[in-house]
Amino acid sequence: MILQGGAFSEKEEQLRATLAKLDSIDADAAGGALTSEDLTLLRRQLGEQQTLVRETLDRLAQAQEESEHIARRRDELEQRLQTLEAEYEELLGACGHTPSSVRSHASIEKTIHDEENSNLDIADSMGELKVK
Repeated sequence: MILQGGAFSEKEEQLRATLAKLDSIDADAAGGALTSEDLTLLRRQLGEQQTLVRETLDRLAQAQEESEHIARRRDELEQRLQTLEAEYEELLGACGHTPSSVRSHASIEKTIHDEENSNLDIADSMGELKVK
C-alpha cells in the first residue's frame, strides 16, 4: 500500500477526525462511551497510519542507500578519470608529444579539412556557373 502525498493527507484528515471525536467523547459530561464501530474505525485508522509511517521510513532508508551508492560510484569514476588522464599524459610524454602539441595537430587537421571542404564548395559553385 504505497500512498501518494494526497492520499497521505486524506488518511491524516480521517485520523484527525476520529481523534477529535474521541476527544469530544472524553470531554462529554455524560460520559459517553465509544461504540464498537468507533473502536473498530480507530483501530483500522491507527493501523493504516502505522503501515504508512513504516513504508515511508523504508522508502527514506532506500533513498538514502541509493544516494550513498551514487556518491560512492561518482567518487570512483572521478578517481578513474584522474588515473586515465595521468596515464594519457604519460603516454604522450613517452611518444614525445605534449597535450598542447596533440591539440595543435588536431587543430591543423581541422583547418585542412575545413579548407578542403571550402575548396569543394568553390568547385561546385564554379561547376554550377558553367552549366548556367
